[in-house]
Amino acid sequence: MKPTSTLLAALLSGSTAALAQTACPTLPEDHISRFTSVQPSTQPQDLRLPSTHTFQMLAQGGDAYTNAADGSLLDAFDFTGYAPISGSSTNGYLSINHEGSGTTSGVSMLSLNFNATSKLWNVTAKHPVNFGPVLGTINNCSGTVTPWSSIVTCEENLGPTNPVDTNNDGYLDSGWNIEIDPATHTVKDQNGDGKPDKLWMMGRLKHENIVVAADLRTVYEGADDGSANSFVYKFVAEAAGQLGKGKLYALQLGGAIGTATTGTWIQIPNSTPTECNNTTTAARALGATSFNGVEDIEISPLTGQIYFTAKGPGTTYRFTDSGATGTTISSFEIFAGNSPTVTDQAYTINYGTGTIAERWGTGNDNLTFDSKGNLYVLQDGGRNHIWLIKPCHTQATPAVELFAVTPAGCEPTGMTFSPDERFIFVSMQSPDEKNTLATPDAAGQAVVFNKSTALVIGRKGTLGTAAALSTAKPELSKADVYPNPVSTDELTIALSGRLREAATLTVYNALGARVLEQSATLSQGQNTLKLTVSQLHGGHYSLVIKTATTLTTRHFIKQ
Repeated sequence: MKPTSTLLAALLSGSTAALAQTACPTLPEDHISRFTSVQPSTQPQDLRLPSTHTFQMLAQGGDAYTNAADGSLLDAFDFTGYAPISGSSTNGYLSINHEGSGTTSGVSMLSLNFNATSKLWNVTAKHPVNFGPVLGTINNCSGTVTPWSSIVTCEENLGPTNPVDTNNDGYLDSGWNIEIDPATHTVKDQNGDGKPDKLWMMGRLKHENIVVAADLRTVYEGADDGSANSFVYKFVAEAAGQLGKGKLYALQLGGAIGTATTGTWIQIPNSTPTECNNTTTAARALGATSFNGVEDIEISPLTGQIYFTAKGPGTTYRFTDSGATGTTISSFEIFAGNSPTVTDQAYTINYGTGTIAERWGTGNDNLTFDSKGNLYVLQDGGRNHIWLIKPCHTQATPAVELFAVTPAGCEPTGMTFSPDERFIFVSMQSPDEKNTLATPDAAGQAVVFNKSTALVIGRKGTLGTAAALSTAKPELSKADVYPNPVSTDELTIALSGRLREAATLTVYNALGARVLEQSATLSQGQNTLKLTVSQLHGGHYSLVIKTATTLTTRHFIKQ
């Protein structure tokens, strides 16, 4: 999040009154958040972006680190944070979380810069972050780029069932936030004793996310810990820009979720190692409200309101707080997604040549604001879309767009902007290993989304070579299969063809063996085909649709 004077004023004012929601801004023609939605569909093998945008692949799981002795990048890419050098939008570091367990957890730090002539990003170094001095990390999930351009990575796991304190410093080994210096790719020393530390006073919990406000002291964070322990926390640092010491609070609503509009910040003891180790227990005992899977938390640059997601119900909430001095919150409400009374929310998506009601589903996950107040919501569940919600959105008058349909099997993760907002950095976490389709990126690289992939996205003309951008994608513009899973005798295939041509529909089982084949003729425009699948056994299958000009793959499950 880019600090703004509006946000700073909102956070430092003593008011808890709701800040007025502004109208949707008219974006400049070349703004990265100005686009026509992509058409919703099940996940293809490639990445579907608006026709005005393109992507460049920056790194994939298994890429070698710069120093051979360090091995290679782990998989399971999650938070993908661009940390600018001296505020630069063309020279910085890209921090990539690896949401693994044990030795498959960690963070990779890439050095990168943008070449204005080629309009491409160059990755000049790749290094692992050294967590050895703090006894490693586990399940590095989300995180943040601080206003002073450090990285905070979050441990989403508390470690073994019987937690340990390996170095006898009083703090259990796992379940903390950790601040990283991206230039040295090392953990920062928080107390000045010359040794790196985890951020003990922010509490030990299943950290999913964190955001630092523009006052450089107020921090909001959340726990992804099921229906009982998913609390929203506020940490107020003693000194600006120093996250090692401060007071911790948890949010208690003044009533039931869905009806309560106010709440109170309850102070959570955090002055001793024992108190820090038992944050979750204390918050629960003191009556904090659980939101069933808090996934991300961000601050609106327009209003200063706090937005957070709950993955379980599929809901994005918001409320008003007065930052470091606030002891209560107001204007708590559901901003988008499902509610206690509407559990299957759908939004009308206008994709240029038509409209469709697309289910929001569950699993709303990462959040990212641009400076205009547009909120990107990355989905872990449902169809794993990347949504955009405009600042004028309300549940009564929705303003929702669809920014991306993501590659088969993956979860879109991370998402941060360059300071000038010409570029989006994001990852596709753990796509299907069976994906084989190679699609050209802005550099002309043939990218197969069969392993975790970190990307930069920009508008055409801002990112990419002319030769690469002139290469057409080899998949059909639309191909959807339903019902999925299919328990009936027929699978329906909805296709959009550019011209009249013959097609072959081939079904492969999980072992790659061909089990079914059917010929068809596609007409220009919309097509609906039926495929008899009654003879297939229950399991996972791949449907390959081949024409003279396209090759499209969709996955389905036979029940």
